[in-house]
Amino acid sequence: MTFDALVDDSIRSLHSWVKNEGYYGWDPYDALNSEIVSRLCSNSQPLEILITQLNKYSILNIRPILGIEKGLDIKGISLFAQSFAKIYSLTSDQQYKDDLSECINFLKSKSLKQKYGFDCWAGHYFNYRGFDGSTLAPDIPDVITTSNVIKAIADSYSIFKDEELKDIGKSAYDFLIKYLLRKTDDGLYYLKYDTLSENKIVINASAEGLSAICRLMPLFNDAEMKKIACQLSEFLMCTQDSDGCWIYSKYKSGKIRRQTDFHQGFILDSLVEYLPFAEPKKQDQLMKSINKGVNFYRKKQFLDNGRCYYRYPKLYPVDIHNQAQGIITFSKLSVFDAEFLEFAKKILEWTILNMQDNLGYFFYQKNRILTNKIPYMRWGAAWMMLSMATYLEKVGVAKW
Repeated sequence: MTFDALVDDSIRSLHSWVKNEGYYGWDPYDALNSEIVSRLCSNSQPLEILITQLNKYSILNIRPILGIEKGLDIKGISLFAQSFAKIYSLTSDQQYKDDLSECINFLKSKSLKQKYGFDCWAGHYFNYRGFDGSTLAPDIPDVITTSNVIKAIADSYSIFKDEELKDIGKSAYDFLIKYLLRKTDDGLYYLKYDTLSENKIVINASAEGLSAICRLMPLFNDAEMKKIACQLSEFLMCTQDSDGCWIYSKYKSGKIRRQTDFHQGFILDSLVEYLPFAEPKKQDQLMKSINKGVNFYRKKQFLDNGRCYYRYPKLYPVDIHNQAQGIITFSKLSVFDAEFLEFAKKILEWTILNMQDNLGYFFYQKNRILTNKIPYMRWGAAWMMLSMATYLEKVGVAKW
């Protein structure tokens, strides 16, 4: 089978599986989406963290036993929407336009505008308790989800030319600025992860916000929007380590969390997307940051065969989100060097051959001996759909 045929079969089978599931699926972090678990934990923070992590790392799918139901993940739907917009633009196939419309209607219905005054979205349909005690809930909007919905909205506007979509995008931008934009003690502007995160700065949160703003800037001749984008890019460049990578987060206490994985790709993507909007004198500075980041990402986080480290320097398990992000980032980097697109191709081929089930979905994680084959709609299916759509967009395939 040729590589083109391999990708064609992969994305078609994934699309078929997703549609058959009606976008409903499990999530690695959905342990608290269970009455049994809720009663067991009785709002005990340590117990909630423990069960969430056990559920996440168990190779056996214990969700049916615990009564954890599948759900519709807003972030996942936003990723599918972005994917369908790209595929429709490539193929003019009506089914993808219909799928896009379905996803956008769902996203519009899940906006928390009535509560917050601006369009915004929470990431998950379930409650979540993080290692540091932080919480996410269906009524707590966050920058990652809202940014990805903005991207989906902007992509959809380019197809449907519906002014309502443009208005929603601007409303969501206003949410980011009014609720999440903050200033460090050093005078740098950043975006909080969510409305409750006052004690820490998550670096990739600002990157996702910047990426979303870059999608909106062509739609609005807005001086403030351009200024905020510039400030966020400055924050990202100033927080980059000398070796080219970024930490994950920094707490007000001074504690630093290092988690070197797919989030590096998020940050690189945002800087690449902002580059055309930057003033000429700033573009050189941006390119230096991008080149340093790419050097680390390519040489430290990936093997030559296209397999990604889990969290550098930890090699295993191979995680589907890492693989998908590698395909996305190196596809986008192809604007600088065609060799990056070749490497995206290598990552994609390895991932399809090693991590896709015959039914179409992708496995969660692959260890040295055992493979966690639990199908996750957001973490695996949505990100892989977007990765293949991004790769095909850069290749310019239009033959379906």
